[in-house]
Parts: sequence; structure tokens; C-alpha cells
Amino acid sequence: MKVFRWLFSWWQRRSDDTRISPAHLPTELHYIIPLAERHGSDARVVPFDARLGRHVPYAEKLSARAIASLRALYIEIRAKGHGPLINRWYHDSGEGPCPPGTRWPIYGLLCLFGQLAELGIAPFNDRTVRPMKIHVELDWTKLPDSLRYLAGSAEVYGEYQFEGAILDFLRASMTPEERDELQALALQYKRDGEAIERWLDEFPITQHREAALVYFTGNLLAMGADAGLL
Repeated sequence: MKVFRWLFSWWQRRSDDTRISPAHLPTELHYIIPLAERHGSDARVVPFDARLGRHVPYAEKLSARAIASLRALYIEIRAKGHGPLINRWYHDSGEGPCPPGTRWPIYGLLCLFGQLAELGIAPFNDRTVRPMKIHVELDWTKLPDSLRYLAGSAEVYGEYQFEGAILDFLRASMTPEERDELQALALQYKRDGEAIERWLDEFPITQHREAALVYFTGNLLAMGADAGLL
């Protein structure tokens, strides 16, 4: 049974404005805008392919020409040492006036580099330019009391955002206790799906780290259900 499909289509339903606002991005990073606009948003959604029976990362759909352009940009970012700058800008701009249509594709570009690294494609597989974890203080009072149960699990499982990492965890690392926890959580997600969706509309995942963790926890649950692992 396919569950939480709305979690995968959620951003697509509300991302009409995908144009990056240069005014909200440091001038020295403007050179990444064209390819971020072209690929970044799509790279952050991993749809389920019924024919293949699995979720297919955007990187697998890229042409050789598209990869060549991304390779050139990756090398330029690496040479300028701008990977940490992009990550820091993304995390620091979350609570400010920066529009979601700017933050989402910029970070999506880093996610795409990560996907290409998982495919073993050079030079992306040196992982110099990639999404980086930056400590952010979380405020779970943003969740209503009825959804506060999501907080603890989201802090753990919401960190898994790439298909490879998710499936590695589900297939090789997940303990029986974690499977029981996730199966119980899946029932709660299904029960409260509409309430979670309304909350995500109020707290966009591009601006609130807590919302992103909740969203990607649902992503993991959906992938686990689709793969028959939960």
C-alpha cells in the first residue's frame, strides 16, 4: 500500500514560484543561479516509479549534456571553496525574509551533487561540495500539542534525505526496535496526515528546520512502505 503520497507531491503543489531572487543571495554566489533554477527543485523530490518498483532520484534522469554542465559548475564551486558558504547561507536564511523559491532550489543543487556522488560519477564522488550538517537549535513548540509526538522521531529519521542513505538504513542498519517504532509512527502519520499537511503549509520546510525534519521523516516512511520494509 502506497502511503503518504501527499508528502512527495506537497512541494510540487505549492512551488509555482521557482525563480531565484538574486537580491537574497550573496553576490559571489550568483553564478550558481542558472543551474540551480534548472535542476534544484526537481532534485529535492524523489518520485516513486511503479514500473521500476522504487523511488528514482532526479540524478538518474539527467542527460550526459546536463551532467557535463553540472560538472563544470561543481568544479568551479570547489575551486572557489564556496560549498560551506552555500550551506551556511541556506541555514542562516531560514528564518528571514528569503523566499522559499530561492532557498529550495539552491539547496537542491547541493542535494543533486550528493545524488551524483552516490552514482559514483566524478568529480561529484569526492563529496567536497555537498549538503553539510550545521547545528540549528530546534523549537518544537511550533508543533501543536496533538502533533508534538513527531518531534523525537523527526530529529532522528528526518536526517535521512537521500534514497541511498534511506534504503541503506532500512535494509542494513535498522534494528527490530526501530522497525517497530517506525511502523507505529507510520500509523500515526496516516491518521494525522491532513493535520500534518496543514502544519507544513503554515511552517514551510524551506524556512523551518523542524518542518523539514517532519517532512523527510514522512519521506522515509513512504519509501519504507513502498519497498516493503515497513
